[in-house]
Amino acid sequence: MGMSAGPSGGGGGSSPMVDINTTPLVDVMLVLLIIFMITAPLLAHKVRINLPQQSTDPADKSQIEQKRIELRDLGGAVEIRVNNDPISKELLFVEFREEGKKVKDDQPEYKLEADETIPYSAIADLLAAAKRSNVQRIGFDNLATPGGGGAAPPPPG
Repeated sequence: MGMSAGPSGGGGGSSPMVDINTTPLVDVMLVLLIIFMITAPLLAHKVRINLPQQSTDPADKSQIEQKRIELRDLGGAVEIRVNNDPISKELLFVEFREEGKKVKDDQPEYKLEADETIPYSAIADLLAAAKRSNVQRIGFDNLATPGGGGAAPPPPG
Protein backbone atom coordinates (compact mmCIF):
# COMPACT_ATOMS: atom_id res chain seq x y z
CA MET A 1 0.00 0.00 0.00
CA GLY A 2 2.87 2.32 0.77
CA MET A 3 5.48 3.36 -1.68
CA SER A 4 9.18 4.03 -1.20
CA ALA A 5 10.85 6.70 -3.29
CA GLY A 6 14.36 5.54 -2.47
CA PRO A 7 17.04 7.32 -0.51
CA SER A 8 16.55 11.03 -0.11
CA GLY A 9 20.13 11.98 -0.96
CA GLY A 10 19.57 12.27 -4.69
CA GLY A 11 23.30 11.82 -5.23
CA GLY A 12 24.88 9.90 -8.07
CA GLY A 13 25.74 6.92 -5.89
CA SER A 14 22.17 5.85 -5.17
CA SER A 15 21.04 2.52 -6.63
CA PRO A 16 17.66 2.01 -8.37
CA MET A 17 14.80 0.49 -6.42
CA VAL A 18 14.42 -3.26 -7.13
CA ASP A 19 11.38 -4.13 -4.93
CA ILE A 20 8.37 -5.75 -6.60
CA ASN A 21 4.93 -4.32 -5.86
CA THR A 22 2.92 -7.33 -4.65
CA THR A 23 -0.38 -5.50 -4.10
CA PRO A 24 -1.85 -6.35 -7.55
CA LEU A 25 -0.76 -9.97 -7.13
CA VAL A 26 -2.51 -10.23 -3.77
CA ASP A 27 -5.66 -8.59 -5.23
CA VAL A 28 -5.82 -11.09 -8.10
CA MET A 29 -5.25 -14.03 -5.75
CA LEU A 30 -8.06 -12.88 -3.45
CA VAL A 31 -10.47 -12.53 -6.38
CA LEU A 32 -9.58 -16.05 -7.60
CA LEU A 33 -10.03 -17.44 -4.08
CA ILE A 34 -13.52 -15.92 -3.85
CA ILE A 35 -14.47 -17.29 -7.29
CA PHE A 36 -13.32 -20.80 -6.36
CA MET A 37 -15.11 -20.66 -3.00
CA ILE A 38 -18.38 -19.81 -4.79
CA THR A 39 -18.11 -22.32 -7.67
CA ALA A 40 -16.74 -25.35 -5.77
CA PRO A 41 -20.03 -26.27 -4.02
CA LEU A 42 -21.93 -25.99 -7.31
CA LEU A 43 -19.67 -28.54 -8.99
CA ALA A 44 -20.09 -31.10 -6.22
CA HIS A 45 -23.92 -31.47 -6.51
CA LYS A 46 -24.83 -35.12 -7.20
CA VAL A 47 -27.96 -37.22 -7.10
CA ARG A 48 -27.05 -40.57 -5.58
CA ILE A 49 -29.21 -43.50 -6.58
CA ASN A 50 -28.63 -47.23 -6.41
CA LEU A 51 -29.30 -48.71 -9.83
CA PRO A 52 -30.36 -52.35 -10.00
CA GLN A 53 -27.73 -54.94 -10.82
CA GLN A 54 -28.33 -57.48 -13.55
CA SER A 55 -29.54 -60.78 -12.16
CA THR A 56 -28.08 -64.06 -13.40
CA ASP A 57 -31.18 -66.07 -12.42
CA PRO A 58 -33.75 -66.04 -15.30
CA ALA A 59 -36.59 -67.21 -13.01
CA ASP A 60 -36.02 -64.17 -10.81
CA LYS A 61 -36.88 -61.79 -13.69
CA SER A 62 -40.24 -63.41 -14.49
CA GLN A 63 -41.64 -62.77 -11.02
CA ILE A 64 -40.85 -59.03 -11.00
CA GLU A 65 -43.46 -56.69 -12.43
CA GLN A 66 -41.97 -54.59 -15.23
CA LYS A 67 -43.04 -50.97 -15.80
CA ARG A 68 -41.66 -49.00 -18.71
CA ILE A 69 -41.40 -45.22 -18.35
CA GLU A 70 -41.02 -43.32 -21.61
CA LEU A 71 -40.11 -39.66 -21.83
CA ARG A 72 -41.07 -38.03 -25.13
CA ASP A 73 -40.35 -34.54 -26.40
CA LEU A 74 -43.45 -32.73 -27.63
CA GLY A 75 -41.87 -29.53 -28.90
CA GLY A 76 -40.60 -28.19 -25.60
CA ALA A 77 -42.93 -30.12 -23.29
CA VAL A 78 -42.03 -33.55 -21.96
CA GLU A 79 -44.69 -36.26 -22.11
CA ILE A 80 -44.41 -39.11 -19.61
CA ARG A 81 -45.88 -42.53 -20.42
CA VAL A 82 -45.99 -45.59 -18.16
CA ASN A 83 -46.56 -48.80 -20.15
CA ASN A 84 -47.74 -46.65 -23.11
CA ASP A 85 -50.36 -44.84 -20.99
CA PRO A 86 -49.87 -41.05 -20.59
CA ILE A 87 -49.45 -39.92 -16.98
CA SER A 88 -48.68 -36.60 -15.33
CA LYS A 89 -45.49 -36.09 -13.41
CA GLU A 90 -47.44 -35.59 -10.18
CA LEU A 91 -49.32 -38.90 -10.57
CA LEU A 92 -46.06 -40.70 -11.33
CA PHE A 93 -44.51 -39.25 -8.17
CA VAL A 94 -47.56 -40.43 -6.18
CA GLU A 95 -47.09 -43.90 -7.67
CA PHE A 96 -43.40 -43.76 -6.67
CA ARG A 97 -44.40 -42.92 -3.08
CA GLU A 98 -46.87 -45.82 -2.98
CA GLU A 99 -44.38 -48.31 -4.43
CA GLY A 100 -41.59 -47.00 -2.20
CA LYS A 101 -43.55 -48.02 0.90
CA LYS A 102 -43.22 -51.67 -0.15
CA VAL A 103 -40.18 -53.83 0.50
CA LYS A 104 -37.69 -54.15 -2.34
CA ASP A 105 -38.83 -57.63 -3.39
CA ASP A 106 -42.44 -56.46 -3.85
CA GLN A 107 -41.58 -53.33 -5.85
CA PRO A 108 -41.93 -53.29 -9.64
CA GLU A 109 -38.91 -52.72 -11.82
CA TYR A 110 -39.07 -49.39 -13.65
CA LYS A 111 -37.22 -49.07 -16.96
CA LEU A 112 -36.65 -45.48 -18.03
CA GLU A 113 -36.42 -44.75 -21.75
CA ALA A 114 -35.62 -41.32 -23.17
CA ASP A 115 -33.91 -39.95 -26.23
CA GLU A 116 -31.28 -37.26 -26.51
CA THR A 117 -33.83 -34.47 -27.06
CA ILE A 118 -35.16 -34.81 -23.50
CA PRO A 119 -33.60 -32.23 -21.16
CA TYR A 120 -31.38 -33.69 -18.45
CA SER A 121 -33.38 -31.83 -15.80
CA ALA A 122 -36.50 -33.91 -16.60
CA ILE A 123 -34.58 -37.18 -16.15
CA ALA A 124 -32.83 -35.90 -13.02
CA ASP A 125 -36.18 -34.82 -11.47
CA LEU A 126 -37.65 -38.25 -12.14
CA LEU A 127 -34.65 -40.11 -10.65
CA ALA A 128 -34.52 -37.79 -7.63
CA ALA A 129 -38.24 -38.34 -6.96
CA ALA A 130 -37.72 -42.11 -7.17
CA LYS A 131 -34.84 -41.88 -4.69
CA ARG A 132 -36.83 -39.69 -2.29
CA SER A 133 -39.71 -42.19 -2.46
CA ASN A 134 -37.37 -45.14 -1.74
CA VAL A 135 -37.99 -46.84 -5.10
CA GLN A 136 -35.26 -49.48 -5.27
CA ARG A 137 -35.74 -50.90 -8.78
CA ILE A 138 -35.26 -48.22 -11.41
CA GLY A 139 -32.88 -48.27 -14.32
CA PHE A 140 -32.32 -47.19 -17.89
CA ASP A 141 -33.69 -49.10 -20.85
CA ASN A 142 -32.52 -48.83 -24.43
CA LEU A 143 -31.99 -45.08 -24.87
CA ALA A 144 -33.62 -44.26 -28.18
CA THR A 145 -32.52 -41.70 -30.73
CA PRO A 146 -34.94 -39.07 -32.08
CA GLY A 147 -37.27 -40.56 -34.67
CA GLY A 148 -35.89 -44.09 -34.22
CA GLY A 149 -36.52 -46.90 -31.83
CA GLY A 150 -33.15 -47.37 -30.21
CA ALA A 151 -31.13 -47.66 -33.41
CA ALA A 152 -28.07 -45.63 -34.15
CA PRO A 153 -28.67 -42.48 -36.24
CA PRO A 154 -27.84 -42.75 -39.93
CA PRO A 155 -24.36 -41.55 -40.92
CA PRO A 156 -24.18 -37.96 -42.19
CA GLY A 157 -23.91 -37.51 -45.90
